[in-house]
Amino acid sequence: MLERSSRGIDMNGETPMSAEAQRKTHLQSGESCATPGAGVVWYSGVLDLPQPFRLDCGAILADAHLAWQCVGPADAPLVVALGGISAHRRACSADGRGWWQQQCGAGKTLDTQRYRVLSVDWLGGSGESTGPGHGRDESNSAREAREFVSPQRAEDGEGWGQAPDVDFPAISTADQARAILALLNRLGVRRVHLLAGASYGGNVAQQLAALLGERLRRLVLLSAAHRPAQFGLALRHIQRSILDLGGDGTTALALARELAVLCYRTTEGVEQRFAGEPERGGVVGWLRHHGEAFSARFDTAAYRCLGRSLDSHAIDPATIRVPTSVFAVREDLTVPLSLLHDYVARAAGPCELVEISSPHGHDAFLKEAGAVSRVLAAALERATLETLP
Repeated sequence: MLERSSRGIDMNGETPMSAEAQRKTHLQSGESCATPGAGVVWYSGVLDLPQPFRLDCGAILADAHLAWQCVGPADAPLVVALGGISAHRRACSADGRGWWQQQCGAGKTLDTQRYRVLSVDWLGGSGESTGPGHGRDESNSAREAREFVSPQRAEDGEGWGQAPDVDFPAISTADQARAILALLNRLGVRRVHLLAGASYGGNVAQQLAALLGERLRRLVLLSAAHRPAQFGLALRHIQRSILDLGGDGTTALALARELAVLCYRTTEGVEQRFAGEPERGGVVGWLRHHGEAFSARFDTAAYRCLGRSLDSHAIDPATIRVPTSVFAVREDLTVPLSLLHDYVARAAGPCELVEISSPHGHDAFLKEAGAVSRVLAAALERATLETLP
């Protein structure tokens, strides 16, 4: 991988991206382009956020940073893609292992030969952005020393990383949105063609849409409401109790994730897939696989942090005026249809609801590729028509 500054790249209707405030920016090659001169470039970087970066909880994150990846032609319209709490900056990946690989890439709905697709690592998560367990190879003693400062001590100008006596602070969906807005501003983005958010990413997308205002052409929300559902609150309460009983160990994290994976699906979907299979290779083996894989790459404190961020999400749909498409799954336990009907009724701008039935429940935004693709394609087409004279 070549290291290269992104300074001096001209973008369609936008100022050039600058690397001044970034720790690193990488260019990754290897994806072909459909037309001569329309090369697809892979940029990634870590943005140092404005200081002080004050959170909704009143705390300050000292030396806070946000990791990102942007893929596509330098002059193409920008699409921001935000996923669930386990998602990361690689919505698409050159090795085919992006979290939204079904939708992102050359020739796909979010076509990286026609659009630039931007994604981030969440604040408070397990990626390269600032988080409680930043760097899986970091020692326990080093992690303990990298604490944040409480709102009271924040008044004295101290920030997280300077006060070793308090846990990592609460991160709100609005905090995430302000960080992404800082990134868009730093990259010189004047207009976002499409903002697509799924699950937790949809919560953050709502906050970001309100901040962007007329800078955003279209918004797509996939299984994401304006407030948490009671079932979701109960689920995450039980997950935290599992982590408490397990001393925040990897076994407890794996079990908490297994519970989430099960609740993201439907009873009929699980029955159809695993009926008649032995326990080891059936539903229990499937759950264990997902739990162990997740606990191997995710930090327990990060899981707590982002779970609480889901719990605290709240926004008035009347603050969002951009044309919006809302994708709903009737069988979704964690985001019930009634909440999304309420969102559509209260939204200030034009808002359509697309309902489907799926045995995949909440995971339909990942599993029902065709239905999701149609929603995204329609939004992209409308956004493009709006740019025509």
